Amino acid sequence: MNPSPLYARLILVAVIGLVYGNTFLSSFHFDDLPSILEKPWIRGLDKIPQFLNKDGLFQRPLVILSFNVNYAISEFEVWSYHLFNLVLHALATLLVFRFVERALNFLEDFSSQKGFSSLPFFAAMVFALHPLSTQSVTYISSRSSIMATVFYLSALILFFDGFKKWKQTGQKGWGYFISSGICFFLGGLSKEIIVTFPAMLFLFHFYFISRETAKTWIATYAKWIFLLVIPLLAFVGYKQFMAGGLLSASSAYLKPSTWLLTQTSVVPFEYFRKMLFPFNMNIDIDFPILSNWLQPANWLGMALLGIFIYYWIRISARISKADEVGRRFAGFGMAWILLTLLPTSSFIPLLDVAVEHRTYLPMVGFVFLIAGGFSRLRIGCSENFSAFSFPTTKLINYCAVLILIFFSLGVMTRNGDWKDEVTLWSDAKKKSPKLVRPYNNVGEAYDKLGKYDEAIAEFEGSLKINPDYFFGLSNLGNIYGKQRKLPEAIDYFKKALKQKPDYSPAHYNLARALHLTGKRQEAAESYRKSIKSNPFFEQAFYNLAYLAMELSLFDEALENFEKFLSMQPNHSKAHFGAGNALMMKGQLDLALSEYRRSVQLDASFALPYLNIANIQMQLKNIPAAIENFEKALSVNPTMPAVHLSLGMVYHQFQRNAEKALPHLKESLRLDPKQQRAEAVRSLIQELENKQPT
Repeated sequence: MNPSPLYARLILVAVIGLVYGNTFLSSFHFDDLPSILEKPWIRGLDKIPQFLNKDGLFQRPLVILSFNVNYAISEFEVWSYHLFNLVLHALATLLVFRFVERALNFLEDFSSQKGFSSLPFFAAMVFALHPLSTQSVTYISSRSSIMATVFYLSALILFFDGFKKWKQTGQKGWGYFISSGICFFLGGLSKEIIVTFPAMLFLFHFYFISRETAKTWIATYAKWIFLLVIPLLAFVGYKQFMAGGLLSASSAYLKPSTWLLTQTSVVPFEYFRKMLFPFNMNIDIDFPILSNWLQPANWLGMALLGIFIYYWIRISARISKADEVGRRFAGFGMAWILLTLLPTSSFIPLLDVAVEHRTYLPMVGFVFLIAGGFSRLRIGCSENFSAFSFPTTKLINYCAVLILIFFSLGVMTRNGDWKDEVTLWSDAKKKSPKLVRPYNNVGEAYDKLGKYDEAIAEFEGSLKINPDYFFGLSNLGNIYGKQRKLPEAIDYFKKALKQKPDYSPAHYNLARALHLTGKRQEAAESYRKSIKSNPFFEQAFYNLAYLAMELSLFDEALENFEKFLSMQPNHSKAHFGAGNALMMKGQLDLALSEYRRSVQLDASFALPYLNIANIQMQLKNIPAAIENFEKALSVNPTMPAVHLSLGMVYHQFQRNAEKALPHLKESLRLDPKQQRAEAVRSLIQELENKQPT
């Protein structure tokens, strides 16, 4: 099947929509929580300056900007986030289609053989439907890989469009080259894997433009190849001096030598295997750490990589009269895979040893390799079986279609695992039963559903594997806290903090438990430690602010309300709390402003009206006070204190017993045991006696 370019593109987009259509209601997962739900600068386009002022340029700002756009569309409703990822994947697929077309165009002098016109469509279909890409597409936080790939491919296509124009017309096509540079820059703002782009320019030139042998080509372009060191050094300098250090890309715990040895096995046994046989996808891969370079058993990965590199060199160096197009496609694909895996699978330790979304950009090379092999197979069968009536070419095409169907089923099945946190992490627990994180994350999922017994069982399961696992200890304490088993909860929080003294959630939950046991000073200190470990812990600021009010620390309360409101400016109860702190400090005008802002944001919140009325009483503005007491009761007519206050105002300031009596009586009805109950009854009796008969 070889549809026209327009129909091919429409088919690609339609197929992606079909196989990924079951992801739109999949929940947020794992890193989505700290990266999206808990980041204040995600909540609206107006937060972008706040983000940039916090060294945002070093935190993949285009990815953050895309989350801002999603929030502006649907806030935290998940559908727009998934739609954005699908659109990006479709765009990347269309760029793969165009990129393969461009590569073929440069090989026109070799393409006298029939059968190459279907390669762009086939390669793009493999890229669109390969199950290994599901983590990048379905896992919202992994969109950085897709965005970087989109800019990577765009930059390559634009650069070589400009190059072709230059060679054909003599015009240097600066518009293409500048646009390519802009895409390269934007890719750098999406993910650091873009650093391999300059080297890829040379590889594309060698395989698709040059007609020289490898030896001659290297001699000709040696000085330009040497210039590749410049962007590499720039990247190293960026990581070392401006982005936390070269070897501090994450809270990694492995030495560079250990990471490198382990990756020599991860690449062939995990990434290559899943490219060829995309089964057993897993969000939490249990891959063994290899640290002993002298142990022969650890050399098998290096041996397989050596074989891969040997065949890559052999394919790249020889000339194939039978299928030069397939040879160059295969060689380029192998080079692409090796090069694009280097940033994550060389010597810079990351948090996780093996992660599937790291293969999204290398998958472009894989489809070139598959397209080259597919081309070679078709031509070989055509030459060797031409004398037979057996339709080998059709059989190969049918096999390709069958593979794509299996890929589609694999994608849809895997997306089912991403439905929610219970399904995702239960799948991971089944596939990695010796890892603690799946048990812990299934427990957290049950916790959110209120299934505390199931959650406890999962957390205890994680602690059986690792008794010092601080996530499990803290989460178990959290469950006991919700069950009001406070001594047990406090004990688990302290155990977690013994393992990781800067673990902010444990400090926060310990503070809550201490507060409930009446240890307010200790609770306040735990909240402060939580904020010190995580300066964007919104709820800790909020809780500490109200606790500081209880402790009469009004300046600290106001400071924490202000910090909380800088992250959540539309939080009605925080404005109310800030108003309380200002009122206690005697700053009545500012307090009134906060109370009015509070009711503006939430008209169903009655307490601000009550405090506005109390301030207006202090200011002797009785009509305004009465108006706000009435507003409070219109929102919540079951507030005995407001009825009492309004009754007293009508009695003392307006001498209106007819209006005072109903409120005084309602106050007693709602709270017959209130502190001033006897005095209120006496006043009611006195006012009734004065009423005309």
